[in-house]
Amino acid sequence: MFFKGSKYSRRNQRYRPARLMTGPDRTGSAMFPVAPDEADRVQALHALRILDTAPEAHFDALCRTAGALFRAPIALVSLVGEDRQWFKARCGLDVDGTAREVAFCAYAILADEVFIVEDALRDPRFAASPLVTEHGIRFYAGAPLVLGPGLQVGSLCVMDTVPRTFGPDEIRQLRDLAAVVVAQLRLHRTEQDLREREERLRLALQAGRMVAWERDLRTGHATRSDNALELLGIGSGPISLMLDRVHPDDRAHVERFSAYGGTLDAVEFRYRAPEGRLLWLCMRAEQTEPDRVVGITFDISDRKVGEARLWRAANHDPLTGLPNRALFQERFREALAQAERMGTRVGLLLIDIDDFKDVNDTLGHDAGDALLTEMAARLAEMARVGDTVARLGGDEFAVILAGSQRLEAASVFAGNLLERLRQPFAYRGRPLATKASMGLASFPDHHRLPDELMKDADIALYRAKASGRNRVTVYAPEMRALTERRVTVSAQMREALLSGQIVPFYQPKVCLETGRIVGFEALARWLHPTEGVLAPGYFGSAFEDPELAHAIGGRIVAQVAADIRAWRARSLDVGRVAVNVSSAEFHRPDLAESVLATLAAEGVPPTCLEIEVTETVFLGRGSDFVSGILRRFHDSGVTLALDDFGTGYASLTHLKQFPVDHIKIDQSFVRGLEQDGDDAAIVAAVIGLGRALGTRVTAEGVENPEQVRRLRAMGCGFAQGYLYAKPMAGSRVPWLIANGPALGGRAPDEPQAGRRIAG
Repeated sequence: MFFKGSKYSRRNQRYRPARLMTGPDRTGSAMFPVAPDEADRVQALHALRILDTAPEAHFDALCRTAGALFRAPIALVSLVGEDRQWFKARCGLDVDGTAREVAFCAYAILADEVFIVEDALRDPRFAASPLVTEHGIRFYAGAPLVLGPGLQVGSLCVMDTVPRTFGPDEIRQLRDLAAVVVAQLRLHRTEQDLREREERLRLALQAGRMVAWERDLRTGHATRSDNALELLGIGSGPISLMLDRVHPDDRAHVERFSAYGGTLDAVEFRYRAPEGRLLWLCMRAEQTEPDRVVGITFDISDRKVGEARLWRAANHDPLTGLPNRALFQERFREALAQAERMGTRVGLLLIDIDDFKDVNDTLGHDAGDALLTEMAARLAEMARVGDTVARLGGDEFAVILAGSQRLEAASVFAGNLLERLRQPFAYRGRPLATKASMGLASFPDHHRLPDELMKDADIALYRAKASGRNRVTVYAPEMRALTERRVTVSAQMREALLSGQIVPFYQPKVCLETGRIVGFEALARWLHPTEGVLAPGYFGSAFEDPELAHAIGGRIVAQVAADIRAWRARSLDVGRVAVNVSSAEFHRPDLAESVLATLAAEGVPPTCLEIEVTETVFLGRGSDFVSGILRRFHDSGVTLALDDFGTGYASLTHLKQFPVDHIKIDQSFVRGLEQDGDDAAIVAAVIGLGRALGTRVTAEGVENPEQVRRLRAMGCGFAQGYLYAKPMAGSRVPWLIANGPALGGRAPDEPQAGRRIAG
C-alpha cells in the first residue's frame, strides 16, 4: 500500500536547483522538489518497465545485503515516479511505497552523491513526515540510481530509528551497491526486451503458422519451437519425426534440404498432419556451422489453395468446368510427345454444335448455356480414362483420344459419341434437339505436329459441316488440298473484286408458248486475266464465306441494277432479271434493305428484279432471318424464285411458308426427261404442283427441241438453257433481244420482253 502523510515541501539549496511542482494532494497545496530534466528522468524510469512488477530475489538480496552491511533495520530499492515512490525491494518496512511529497528519496534523486539525513527530527523537511512520526525514522542515507546524466530514477537507501552518522567508507559502499542495483535494473530491462521479443516471435510464428528449428547434424536431433506440436503434431526430436509425415514423393528432397540447406531459397512439400489433413509446407534453411543447420518451416496451404483456384480459373471454362483452349493445347502437346516416345496413337476430335446460334436467338442465352453445359456433361461422360474433353470457345469442343489403337476405333468412338449427343434433353419442360458436326484426325495416321494435326481435324470438321452437318468426317489428305484451294480462291476473289473482274452474265428465260424472252437470269462470272471467263464451278467455294459472299452478291446486284437502268434508258424491256442469293448472304439481316437501296440508287423499280434462292437458304445458319428478308422483298415488288427445285428437303413446307412466286425445275431432271421415266414423272409432278399453286414453273437446262415439245405438252410455262442462249455479257443483251427468232406463238396473257428467239 502507499503511505500518505503530511503535505509540505521546501527547496534544498544544497543540491542542484529545483522548481516547485504541485503534488498529488487533493488541495493542491503540497509541493516537492523536481529536477529541470524531470520529463526525461520519468521517461527513462518507465522505459525500464519495472514499476509495479512482482518481487525478484536478486533485488531482495541486495536489500538484505545493504541492511546487514550498514547494520540498518530498514533497506529499500526505491523508484520515484511522477507523484509517488514505489519500492521494488524492501527490508524492515511494511509498505509498498509512499507519496512523493513525503519521500526522502525525492531529494536523493536530485543529488549527485549519497543523500544523508543524520537526524530527521532536526530536519524541518522531514520532521513531520509519517515515516518519522509513525515509523520512527531518524536516519536516512540514499545513493541515487543513475542510468545516465540527469537520469536518477530512484535510490538504494538504508534507514534507522536512531540518529547516525555515515562515514566515507560507508558512502562508497552504498554507492557501489547502488551501481549493482542499476546493473540489475538494466538486466531486468534486457530480460523484459528478450521476453517481449520471444513473445512477439511466438505470436508471429503462431500467426504465420511457422515453426523455427535447428538441427544438430551429428546426432540428427532437431530442436523445434514450442508451436511445432500444434502445427506439425511433433515436438523436438529426431528429424525422422517430421520426415515420416512428409509425402513419399517429396521426402528425399526435404531430407537433403534440411541437412544442408541446399542452393535453393526454399523447398515446398506435402505433409500429413496428425488429424490426417494434407498440408503444404515451405522450408527455408541455412547451414550456419559445420554441424548445425537452422531454418524455419511454415504452412503455405492457403497459398496453394489460392494458386489452385487461380490456375483453375486460368485453365478451365467457367460455364462448363472443362479445360479451356490454353489447357487443351498444353495437354495436346503432352499427349503427342508421349505418343511419339511410346509409339502409341492420339486421336483428335473437333466438335461444333449445329445451329447453336438459332438456339440462342430463339430461346435465349440461358437455353444456349444449358445446351453447352449438357453437351459438356455428355462429352465428359463418354470420355475414357486419360482422354481430355475441352471447350475451345463458343460452341466448339475438342476431345483428345489418348492411346487410341487405330483410326477406325477412334472413328467408331466418335460415331457413338455423336449418337449420344443427338439425344434430346429437356429444357424448361420442353425437349431441345441437339446435333453436332465432328472432324477427326489421328497421329500418326495424319500429321505429327500439334498445329498441323489440329488443322487436319479442323478441315475434317469443315467438310462435315459443308456436307450437311450432324455427322463425323475423318480427315483425308485430299481435303487439305481442297481447303488450300478454297483459301487461295477466296484470296483471289477479293483481289478480283477490287479489280472489277466479277461481273454478271445473262441467260434468257423463254416462254414455251410464244418463244419470246420474258426475263433473264444474272449469273456471276470472273473475267480472269489469264484463264478467261470463269463460272461459279471454279470459284463457288468463295460463297461459303459470308463476308465474301455478301461482297460478291453486292457487286452483282449493283451491276445488274446499272445494266437494267441502261436498258430501260434504251426502251428495252428485258422483263424481270433474276439474281442468285447464296445462303451465306442471308446471315445479314439487312440484306433486303441493301438490295432495295441499290435499286433505288439506280432508279430501277423493284418489279424489275427477281431473287433466286435454293432450299439450303431455309436450312442453313441464318435461316432465322430468311422469312423476314423474303417478306420484305415480296412486299416491295421483288419476286422470289425457288431454284433447283426437287433436290432439297421439305420443299412443300417451304412453298407453304414462304412467298414463292416461281419454281425452277432442276436441270438434272430435265436432262433425263426423254430417257428416264422417273425424271419425267418428277417433272410432271412439279409442273402440276406449280399449276395448282398458281406459281410459274421454269425448266432449267433445256438443250434440244424434243425437251421443249415434252415440256410444252406437260404444261410447263417457261424454259431456260443452251437451246436458247448461253450466258452472255450484258453488252450482248440488246442484240439478243433485237435479233433472236421466235419459236411459236404467244399466249394472250403473257407479257413480252422484246422479240422471239429461235429454239
